[in-house]
Amino acid sequence: MRIQQFVLCTFVFLVGLWCAVLPVAEAADTANLSLSGGITIEEALIHASRNRQELAVWRTDLDVAALKLKYAGIRPNPELGITLDNLVGNLPEDDDREITVSINQPFEIGGKPLARKNMVQAEILRLQREQSTVWLDIAAEVRMAFLEVLGARERLILQQEAEQIASELAGLTHERVAAGELAATEETRAEARKAETRAETQKQKRFLAEAELGLALALVEPDNVTVTAAGQLPMEVAIPDRQTLLAVIQESPLLTLRRSESELAVTGLALEQANSWSDLALTLAVREIPSQEARAVSVGISFPLPLFQRNQAGLAEAGATVRKAKTNEEAAARRLKTELIKSHTVLVAADQEARTLRNEVLSRAAEAAEAVREGFRVGKFRYSDVLEASQALVTVKARHLDAILDLNRAAIALDHLLGKPSVSQIAQNSLSFSHDGSNP
Repeated sequence: MRIQQFVLCTFVFLVGLWCAVLPVAEAADTANLSLSGGITIEEALIHASRNRQELAVWRTDLDVAALKLKYAGIRPNPELGITLDNLVGNLPEDDDREITVSINQPFEIGGKPLARKNMVQAEILRLQREQSTVWLDIAAEVRMAFLEVLGARERLILQQEAEQIASELAGLTHERVAAGELAATEETRAEARKAETRAETQKQKRFLAEAELGLALALVEPDNVTVTAAGQLPMEVAIPDRQTLLAVIQESPLLTLRRSESELAVTGLALEQANSWSDLALTLAVREIPSQEARAVSVGISFPLPLFQRNQAGLAEAGATVRKAKTNEEAAARRLKTELIKSHTVLVAADQEARTLRNEVLSRAAEAAEAVREGFRVGKFRYSDVLEASQALVTVKARHLDAILDLNRAAIALDHLLGKPSVSQIAQNSLSFSHDGSNP
């Protein structure tokens, strides 16, 4: 009876342990599969926002700046002084030794504490905006790597189609050579073309593996070389109006960063102007005369005369920094406008090229290639005609794919200039992803 109870208890314990461990193991497997089995672009961006060390560095800088702001308004330390008079020397007998204890408290004038706080706040704002631009660079890098995987996969699909067509043509050529309708050299030519397409397929597979490795590196997953992109290559991209883009470009993080640098330089100049004021000091002293058992209290105030040193060097340097920051801001605005127009132009041109190839060229090239293959099947065309038509179709498909990739690259570049996706958007997507367990 005791043995049966022991066995039953052991069985219950093992079942409970298995139930507790199984969800953890399943979660680990799911996390691994979500990375190695294919991830969406939203998941890739969330993963990068959590693991890229560049962002962690800026978080540390922001913490340091917060501490500087906390202590920016602390007043100067008081000074304690002790003076012993009449210790030695050829003094009259009636002169007594005196001890003076004084406290000297400097008082900052000219708004120095407020100027320091304003400068640290401007530095925090600059760090936040610089962190945003760093994130935009990371997001663009991840999106480009993700796009390269999708593009390499599409190229592999096109090449596999070309290999299949070459294999079918080689079979038809063999049948016609066996029937005495074609020379044996045509079969050799067809087999050579088949081997060439097979080698090109292996090359495209290598390109896909390299693109997946590039995506893994962008996600800080160098040990996981099987990271691949889920989903299909977008065939169309929304084309925004150029004037609308020029109107909102002033709020671009890349430009607001330069603006914050100008604001920081202005607050630095204000601090140097405050430092040009000489601080006054209030002194409270107690003088003790031991021989007479007497004490005397004295109060004094000191104020340096700004005759020579008026912080001229600091003011000159701060003024030059302001002018330099303003110049950089204006140059950044012009450069950003030029890059925006360039990206928008490429976006429109790539979209028009892709639509023209898709609507007018692809279907006709496919019909022509199919007609020539059918004609070759019944002996109306030579193998060279079929090869030329097939190569023309592959060339058109590859050109259409290049236009689609250029379209998506231009869209990514445009989003980078406009500040998309922002850190707050990724944080919100990360929150909803963790709560829902699905793509945002």
